[in-house]
Amino acid sequence: MSPTDTGEHFARLRHYFARSERNYELMLGGAKHFGYHPDDRRVSEREAQGLLHDLVAERLALGPGDRVLDAGCGQGVVACDLVRKTGCRIDGITVLDFEVPKAEARARAAGVEARTRFQIMDYSETGFDDAAFDAIYTTETLSHSPDIRRTLHELNRVLKPGGRVAFFEYSIAETEAFSPREWTLFERIARGSAMVGLHEFRNDRFHDVMEEAGFRDVRTENITANMLPSLRRLQRLALLPYYLVTWPLGRQERNPNRSAAVVYHAMVRKGLVRYNIFTARK
Repeated sequence: MSPTDTGEHFARLRHYFARSERNYELMLGGAKHFGYHPDDRRVSEREAQGLLHDLVAERLALGPGDRVLDAGCGQGVVACDLVRKTGCRIDGITVLDFEVPKAEARARAAGVEARTRFQIMDYSETGFDDAAFDAIYTTETLSHSPDIRRTLHELNRVLKPGGRVAFFEYSIAETEAFSPREWTLFERIARGSAMVGLHEFRNDRFHDVMEEAGFRDVRTENITANMLPSLRRLQRLALLPYYLVTWPLGRQERNPNRSAAVVYHAMVRKGLVRYNIFTARK
């Protein structure tokens, strides 16, 4: 992307999240990620979010001595919970200036402000030293990268040798697996939510992109079935307004969250969209 294109992308990203921020606060307590629903019991959405955080800690084997990067920290929901549960130290970075004070306030309320730091920074061009972190994670943020290969190279640079990464991210089928109508809807939603990087997250192929960036022992864990109850809940809430307002007028790009809840639910059921944990080491 050219500097102009990158600037336009960040402007679109800021516009999207500024419009959506209140909805995230009302529906997900400020979180911007799906929950993890276990196979053996039903849990609330808030419990499911906590279980997903537990998976982040587990996949990264986090402990009190670890310095961790949250690449795309949002309001600090994941970071504050992980610090409270594991005692690690977390640097959270975001390109959205209105998220930092909310993350700092959350850390103070949780009593973890001494072990967290939140700042405005692009995860494709950070100001951190080489090999600064023991572990790095993302929760549905890499799809917003305008250049995923550049982002992964930067994350690899700031990771210590032997360090761990865990990326909780979507992936999609090959373009030809979508019908023309499905692909049009997918593209509208991706543009509206500034998820330009999602095109690089192809089912069964993203591990190649990670290996090209220098990661090793790359593994993909498909947890779509455990995310589906979260998506189903959002789909039920969005269904009526989507068909009354969005669908007949072709406004998916202007209503990306509402549209994604309905359209992506159908695509997930068909295997066109997955939810994964990508883990690796440096």
